[in-house]
Amino acid sequence: MGLSIEVGIVTDLLEHDEEGAEYFVEQFSTLSRYLATVGLRPHVDPEDVEVWSCDMYGYSGLHYLRRFAAHVHYGLKLPSPGDDHASKDPMLARYYADFDRRAANGTPGSFDHLILHSDAEGYYLPQDFEAVLIPGADFPVAGGMVGSSHRLLEETLRLATLLELPLDLDPEDDRVFMAADSQGTGATLWERYGRESFSCLRLHHAAGHSIATGAAIVFT
Repeated sequence: MGLSIEVGIVTDLLEHDEEGAEYFVEQFSTLSRYLATVGLRPHVDPEDVEVWSCDMYGYSGLHYLRRFAAHVHYGLKLPSPGDDHASKDPMLARYYADFDRRAANGTPGSFDHLILHSDAEGYYLPQDFEAVLIPGADFPVAGGMVGSSHRLLEETLRLATLLELPLDLDPEDDRVFMAADSQGTGATLWERYGRESFSCLRLHHAAGHSIATGAAIVFT
């Protein structure tokens, strides 16, 4: 078991699980009511698009990339490749702790859409908005925080550049899996940051497909 991400989930589920599709239609309806309160367009997930999906590196893989991003945000040198304690990294903890202060000042962080999101469920919408959305109890949606696919694309592009990660690489390429399984070793920089690269590549491709199709990225 672990985190999966999908773009085009309504299209996918309509073929074999109408009840499941209806759940996400209702989620997007609730989210659309919230979007109207903040001046954004409603989101209706398309019913006929090319579906894109993948498995992430368990639930922990995101934390490797988030830790890396937090170090970049604070202007530090690149950290060593992450390990099983990535989620407890002091810079990542600081990023979370600083969120309330930044939000009060109207100053977003460098990687809010990557970092300020559930690692188990939730959505990225194919709309460009600066601040991560928090619909709150009046508009309950899975994950509680909603990101922008456009901002996620930009954030992962910046991280990929630092990782020297070729974004035309197929996320299912054996080299990507080998790098993730041999974290900390490898001939290239991106291979040494294998789990960071694994997550970055998948999220970047998901964001691009979301923008191209108008379908949300869904964490499940």
